[in-house]
Parts: sequence; structure tokens; C-alpha cells
Amino acid sequence: MSQGDSGNLVDIPTRPPTRAAALRLYLLLSLLALSCSEALASDRTPVEQLQRMAEALRSLSYEGTIVYLHDQSLEALHIVHRIIEGRVREQLTSLNGPVRTLTREKGSVTCKLSESHRISVPEHEVGKQLLHAWRLDPEALSMHYRVYPLGVARVVDRRTDVVGIVPKDRLRYGYRFYLDRETGLPLKSDLMGQQRDPIEQIMFTSLVLLPSQGVDLSAGAPEAHQPVSEPHDGVRLSWRFDSLPPGFALVMHDDGLDAGGKPVEHLVLSDGLASISVYIESNPREGLIGGTSIGAVHAVGDRVDGHQVTIVGEVPSDTVAAVLAGMRYVPGESP
Repeated sequence: MSQGDSGNLVDIPTRPPTRAAALRLYLLLSLLALSCSEALASDRTPVEQLQRMAEALRSLSYEGTIVYLHDQSLEALHIVHRIIEGRVREQLTSLNGPVRTLTREKGSVTCKLSESHRISVPEHEVGKQLLHAWRLDPEALSMHYRVYPLGVARVVDRRTDVVGIVPKDRLRYGYRFYLDRETGLPLKSDLMGQQRDPIEQIMFTSLVLLPSQGVDLSAGAPEAHQPVSEPHDGVRLSWRFDSLPPGFALVMHDDGLDAGGKPVEHLVLSDGLASISVYIESNPREGLIGGTSIGAVHAVGDRVDGHQVTIVGEVPSDTVAAVLAGMRYVPGESP
């Protein structure tokens, strides 16, 4: 029954739906139900999801194939990442171009360029600590980034929650992480440029979870990095930062040797998400003067008070330049 133009109710003939129409209705309802189930948001907040991601990277073993897109170049890599007795053993092998393999285990990093050419160097302690101790500080993160959910997506046939991280200034990049619902692993990550377009992308195209050996998953997450006022062993730093980009602070310091056996001082700055490495060499014969970049990684170098100072970070060029401009050599003082 329906109401006609005159306001009177008129009869509309009806007929039972055909079999084809009923099937179409069933399929439509099924698709709607599937869409609703896929769109259900996680009960974790975006920051909690990022903290879970950090724990997954620290504790889970996996194997798979990843693709890496940067500078209009696409690379395919096979990765095997294992946690054995709390230590990382990781191997990356290129699947296109020249055969290259990078292996990290037992405190060393080995790069195999060909059957006859291997390079092995000690793994830097700072790098190990950053890998295993990284945890997000929500309060510090909120000062310089906005974190929000971007819905759900499917990557390598697995459901993911998408988390967006947008910087509040132009001194850092943004991020987009596609986090596996089951494990928290980032199955896809986009590094976002100033125009909010991806400038680097990494994505799994296959993934197999492996058993981890000797990992205490009941242990609490490590503490977030705190600014360092005094370096390790009570040694006072000889460098002062008169100014740093907002939010960045010194979080690590280490003294090591370069490939030629010469001493190199290594400082790490972080805003809780992005990191910048500062390398300082005394009495250098050569080094980077000016700026350069590879993809999203920017570097700048100069001579400062008789030292070669090189700043490297996956941050905009203005950020590494600001770090260099604020450095000053003051023997015996801390930053």
C-alpha cells in the first residue's frame, strides 16, 4: 500500500522475489556484514598500538619477503629475523640486482657483496640499545606529533589497524603504520614527507611467524629513553649543544673506532620517535662538507673547532642543519 497524490491509499501489486533477486539480496547482506566486521576498530588506543609494535619488534621471530620503494626505485628483500636467547639474529638478502646479504648476529654485522667479498664489523653498542630499549613516551610524543587511527586495511592477507603520526612542525617526518591485528608487527610502513605524501614505503609481501627461543615475554616493556646529562662511565662530554630542534635531546653517547681504526665519538639525539646520529672525528684528513641526502636520509658535515662533525638522520635537511649550527666544542663540559 502507498499514498497517492490525492492522499488516498492505493494498492500496489506485489510479487514474491525471484530466486536470482533473493540471491542478490543475500550476497549484498553478506558483503555488508563483512564490511562491518572488517571496520571494527581495535580496542587499543593508537599510542597503545605503537607501544605494542615496539614490543613485537623486540620479541617476535619471523621470516618473509619485503619490498622497499624509495626514489622511484623498488627493491625486494628476503628477511629472516630470529630472537634466540634474547639476542637478535637477522639476515637480509637482496632478491633483485647484485647479490647482497647483510647478517647481524653475535655482536657483529657482516655484509656479503659476492662470494669472495665479505665485510664484517662489530655491532655498535648504541645501535643495539636503541633497538631493544625503544619505547614510546605518549606525553613526549604528543608534544610534537598528532597520533590518530586511520581505520583498517589488509596487508599480505592479514588484517591490520592503520595508525597515522603527523608532525606539528616541519622539523620531522610523519609516519603511517599498518599494524598486524594478531601480533602488532608493522606489515607496511610509510614515511610521509612535508606534503603528506609517502617518500619511502616498506611492505611485506609474504610473512611466516617463527618460534622465538629464550624470550621472556612476561617481562615489562623497557623504560622510555630519558635525556642524558652525563655519559657512561662518568666521562664528561666535550661538546655542548647551544640549541637543538624542539623536542630533540641527547639520549646516548659512545666512543668507538671507524673502519680505519681511528676514534669516533657517536652521539644520538631523539624526540622519542625520530633519531639523529652525530659523528665526531678529531684531526680528520677528509670528511663531508655541506649537505647530501639519500632518499629521506639527510646528512650535513663541517669542520668545528678542528674536528670533523657529521650529522645523519631520517629527518628533513633543516633539522640536521640546525643540530650542526648549535654545536660547540668545550673540553671537559657536559652538553
